[in-house]
Amino acid sequence: MAMYKNHRQPPEAWTDWLDGWTLDMQARGMSGQTVESYWYRVTSLAIECATSPGKVTSEQIQAWIVQAPDATTRAGRRGAVNEFYKWAVRMRRVRRNPVDRVPPVRRPKRLAKQPAPEQAVARGLYSTDWKARLMVMLAAEAGLRRGEINLVRGADVVEQDAPGGHVFALIVHGKGAKSRLVPISRELAGEIRDRAGDGWLFPGRYGGHCSVDHVERVIKRATGMPPHSLRRRFGRLAYQVSDHDLRAVQTLLGHESPTTTQTYIYVPSGDLQAIAGRVVEHRPGDTDVESKPRT
Repeated sequence: MAMYKNHRQPPEAWTDWLDGWTLDMQARGMSGQTVESYWYRVTSLAIECATSPGKVTSEQIQAWIVQAPDATTRAGRRGAVNEFYKWAVRMRRVRRNPVDRVPPVRRPKRLAKQPAPEQAVARGLYSTDWKARLMVMLAAEAGLRRGEINLVRGADVVEQDAPGGHVFALIVHGKGAKSRLVPISRELAGEIRDRAGDGWLFPGRYGGHCSVDHVERVIKRATGMPPHSLRRRFGRLAYQVSDHDLRAVQTLLGHESPTTTQTYIYVPSGDLQAIAGRVVEHRPGDTDVESKPRT
């Protein structure tokens, strides 16, 4: 049976294998987002190889992996295909896992990356395309991942009582089937409800919700920046306005570990120079010296 019809479909020789693997992942309780992402990556390999899954070689897999533009994407590709062939070995569809002969992807140490510049965010916020505008708001002003933006529904907007009246929040369907509440503006809440109704805010061409790749394209077209740089912008500003409350920012971003959140705390070089300069200003004077060095 054809699955995820809003994506390109695999060659016929792969359909039965992918269906069985998908059901296995679902039975093991993996999140729908992870299952769809794995299916999408292995389908991309299937289309690239143009051969049956039992005849794919380690060399073909490695050649496909290295086509990815960065280490994170390459590692994601290898991980998905490795899971697929581990299942195939367990089900005795193949004797050996061809990924065993593909070297692991070495990821560089994660450092704080520069967030999207304000000019780029402004272009997106004032876009004439309402979908682009709302996607940018969700990424830059609520800190959503692209794989969370495409899952937003009208029913995800909730109202909460507060001392000053009603406030609005969004139920965000995050990684690992974990949800979190993120406060949003009255303006954004109203637009989501008006445009989505009881359905998806960003429906897919063939039913269901749009793909994460579509979110990526729309935001890049509107701002010139990838969605995650807008999420970093949210993290940086949230850290500043919260008086450097790392735990609060971690909660808003939906991170498991504060270590991950720290990579979002980008400090411009100008700020570092200012801090270093202020340290120099605290240089002790002659009166602080107990005994002057001999000459």
